[in-house]
Amino acid sequence: IKSGEVVSYDMLKQLSVSKDVIPANALSVELTENTIAKIDLNKGTVVTDNMVQESDEKTTSDLRKQEYNMVILPSQIQSGDYIDIRLRLSNGVDYIVASKKKVEIPTIDGVESENSIIVNMNETETMVMSNAIIEAYIDSGSLLYATTYVEPGMQETVIPTYIASHTVQNAINANSNIAQEAKNALFARYTQNDAIRTNFIDGTLAQYAQDRVDNIEAGVQEQILKAQEQRQLYLESLGGY
Repeated sequence: IKSGEVVSYDMLKQLSVSKDVIPANALSVELTENTIAKIDLNKGTVVTDNMVQESDEKTTSDLRKQEYNMVILPSQIQSGDYIDIRLRLSNGVDYIVASKKKVEIPTIDGVESENSIIVNMNETETMVMSNAIIEAYIDSGSLLYATTYVEPGMQETVIPTYIASHTVQNAINANSNIAQEAKNALFARYTQNDAIRTNFIDGTLAQYAQDRVDNIEAGVQEQILKAQEQRQLYLESLGGY
């Protein structure tokens, strides 16, 4: 069981053994659908209470699987890894767009995609991510990339540092699919860090004012082409196409 992976009863085997050969804190907590491993658990490990914890990722009504093909991936990324998605602008400043997302790598005929990942995103995260994608296209010297967690079961989710544009902030505030509590939390964070948006992000993007439309169109077309190619490969794998 990998660090950060859900631990369920069907993964475990209960044995009757002498108390002398097991830790005093052998697993006694109730497992739920949100119980995850804090560390890697190899086959034969005696599971103790401090090896598991409740995940802070909750399933909400607006949670969706989102597939992205424009994020630069680590060479050794695997399904089940946890990542942060980051945006590094051409001025060298680096922002966290989405944090601690469990990755699924799409596979076709047993072959993993080279450039696509699937992650769960709620409505707010989807809108912010879309904003970051467009702004990565505008800034031709930027990089939208993923970094993997070392021990996801023990490492807490970090607060994203990327500040969405004021246009997107207004759209989030008007979106009835987003809970008011989430809007309030986001508004408070964005208000506190508004200078980051105005001085650093907007300032960097301003230098691409003449080319922004062309850069966006080129980036979106590349994204569409990758998605179409991936879809075609999938259909061909089903046969009859």
